[in-house]
Amino acid sequence: MTSQIAGWKELLQILNALNKSYQSLIELSQKKHRALVLIDLKTIETVNDAEAKLGQTIRQLEERRQKVLIHLAVENRAIKKDTRMAELVRYAPTPQIHALLAQLHKTLTASTTKAQELRDNNRVLIEGALSAVTYHLNRLGGTHVENAYGSTGQEVVTHARNFEFKA
Repeated sequence: MTSQIAGWKELLQILNALNKSYQSLIELSQKKHRALVLIDLKTIETVNDAEAKLGQTIRQLEERRQKVLIHLAVENRAIKKDTRMAELVRYAPTPQIHALLAQLHKTLTASTTKAQELRDNNRVLIEGALSAVTYHLNRLGGTHVENAYGSTGQEVVTHARNFEFKA
């Protein structure tokens, strides 16, 4: 029973660390959003590096969580490696662990939802910025995409020579 409670406490610690990591990811995503709106490339680069490190931390925590679930599953056959958190709460050995697990599940769900929402919003901004850059580069380069597709199914692109000097 003591080893089982130790496993549950380790799971609580991992979930708490995951929640803190997602909170940090939310803060970074908000910072990235502001940088994308202001087109602050230096900040965007810094945030991307921090996001990559945080993503690695989250992956490691998820691996640890799965290992702990495997150990808990050895002691309780109803628990599987991919058991949903809402189901896992029911198997908590004490009311205190049950309450903490339920609370962590609730806050972690809210954090991951918010992080995904911010990621999607930032993706829209990035795609819009890339479309604007492509449009202006094509306009400068004299490239024009026709309204029809060619015989191979590809877009028909015409090129003007705007950069050549005519004497």
